[in-house]
Amino acid sequence: MENALEIKNISKRYRLGKKIDKYGTLSGKIISNLKKPIQNFKSLKSLTTFDEKSSASSDVLWALKDVSFNVQKGEVIGLIGSNGAGKSTLLKIISKITEPSNGQIKIFGKVASLLEIGTGMHIDLTARDNIYMNGTILGMTKKEIDHKFDDIVKFSGVENFLDTPLKRFSSGMTVRLAFSVAAYLEPDIMLVDEVLSVG
Repeated sequence: MENALEIKNISKRYRLGKKIDKYGTLSGKIISNLKKPIQNFKSLKSLTTFDEKSSASSDVLWALKDVSFNVQKGEVIGLIGSNGAGKSTLLKIISKITEPSNGQIKIFGKVASLLEIGTGMHIDLTARDNIYMNGTILGMTKKEIDHKFDDIVKFSGVENFLDTPLKRFSSGMTVRLAFSVAAYLEPDIMLVDEVLSVG
């Protein structure tokens, strides 16, 4: 079978925030303020600079390290792990929301992703407007959305609330609507993170 997704040695690292020193005296506060421009410059430089020494330091967090696997066309896989294991980070890298620190990904086909509740939805717009906006964000043309509109609405179960702003929807209704739009995109690869319960 052909691969839909090839992930080779993906790693992602983040720089952790540093503890702010507290000074109990006025002179300590003055000295701290005088040093602050230099400290800020060093902190900003360290955010983007990773070398062998800094990559091993205590303020670097490896969310993913050397992850490799392939997903074949038609295959369904689930990522299981504890909080902070890097599942969402991996899905964000595959969705191209964030870049990996190392490694490469090859994607064969159209990708749709539902990574967070209400992603791509605007609370001040109606359900009808959000279907068109979210569909467009996911890569559908207006003609495609027009053709699938009734099916999307029926699948989402929000027929009676089409002209209601999303800010009056429950989080479950919002996710169902987003899931319905993504499902009718007919993607080759669909990524779902912690919103599967609505589908």
